[in-house]
Amino acid sequence: MLRDEALRAVQDPTAPPTVLAQVAGEFPDLRPQVAAHRGAYPGLLSWLAAGDDPAVDAALAARRAAPAGYGAPTPPYTPHPYAPGPSSAAHLAPAYAAQQPHTQQPYAPGGHAAHQPQPYPTPDATYAPGAGYAVGPQVAAVQGRPTAQRRARVTLVSVLAGLVLLLLVGVAAFLAVGSGAPSAEPVGQGVAGAPEGSGQDAVAPGTATPEHGLLAGAGDESAPVTVEVYVDYMCPVCGRFEAVNGESLTKLREAGSVRVVFHPIAILDRYSQGTAYSTRAASSAALVADRAPDTFQAFHAGLLAHQPQEGTAGLSDAQIADVARAAGVPADVVAELADGGAAEFAPWVAAATQAATSDPALAGPQGFGTPTIVIDGERWAGDWSDAQALAQAIEGTSV
Repeated sequence: MLRDEALRAVQDPTAPPTVLAQVAGEFPDLRPQVAAHRGAYPGLLSWLAAGDDPAVDAALAARRAAPAGYGAPTPPYTPHPYAPGPSSAAHLAPAYAAQQPHTQQPYAPGGHAAHQPQPYPTPDATYAPGAGYAVGPQVAAVQGRPTAQRRARVTLVSVLAGLVLLLLVGVAAFLAVGSGAPSAEPVGQGVAGAPEGSGQDAVAPGTATPEHGLLAGAGDESAPVTVEVYVDYMCPVCGRFEAVNGESLTKLREAGSVRVVFHPIAILDRYSQGTAYSTRAASSAALVADRAPDTFQAFHAGLLAHQPQEGTAGLSDAQIADVARAAGVPADVVAELADGGAAEFAPWVAAATQAATSDPALAGPQGFGTPTIVIDGERWAGDWSDAQALAQAIEGTSV
């Protein structure tokens, strides 16, 4: 659930109880509003009361002191735009696979880290005695059953929901990258593991490395150090990394001190209102790297400089083409981007995402996240927010 949807929910007197529970589970700062909402059912109120939150306690106290009739049952409701969507897998999942909800977690530093979903409150305890409270339809349906029976029913539903989720994630992952592991075949070859008979081999860009990276500039093989950067073009932390370190990386590369490899991946597609912006942007980067490699790093920087916010539809193909034009990409390649030609490399992006998110060597304390920086094959956990730290690590003056 997005935050604006959660805000609409707590402000809507007819919000379904299940939605209120979801808001309470995902947004702790909105729990006081949930506690004051007339649609909050006793079990949810009991769960909120157990959290020892002074603001929640105050809302519950005000609720108990409300005049008679405050907790009258809410009228029948119809689906709302903030109704919960299907459960999905986390940022750990490859592109086209269902993805889990995202929250900002600390990551080398403040990275866009992957995580597991949090369960919503389903307590069985009864709320402390007080004024009557509205009971949502789902709670009313089981109000008269013995506690043990309710627990058994909740357990069964949870198990079935988990099995369905695992099945959906498995099917989505199979469709995205096939049943095998990504291959390290020579550049330009199909990726092993793509579904047989699909007719869509993951063709790699001409400047791609066997590890699904894209070379910046000529990628001088004689450079003493290789730096690899894993990036999702919708990740706001990746935008900050580029703002701090992009210029110094370019200067070091042009001086022959470093060979720079970018890994555009897609772990945030679900935060672009169904437009799969992360995949489209990464595929556009792959197309530019293939057709006009000399302009790739400038285009990469342009995508991050014009980065859309999470939760928006992202840039359209025409807007991505405008970024390319401003970065000096040739007119024929710009036209190809505007026409959606980057979709040619979407299977390669899916394979690159699978390779990155499944590599334990790239995982930090919170799992894999973006940006991830690798220096000569070793994940670097330094403070990239210090404009000098990465350059010093590359030049060997710091660890």
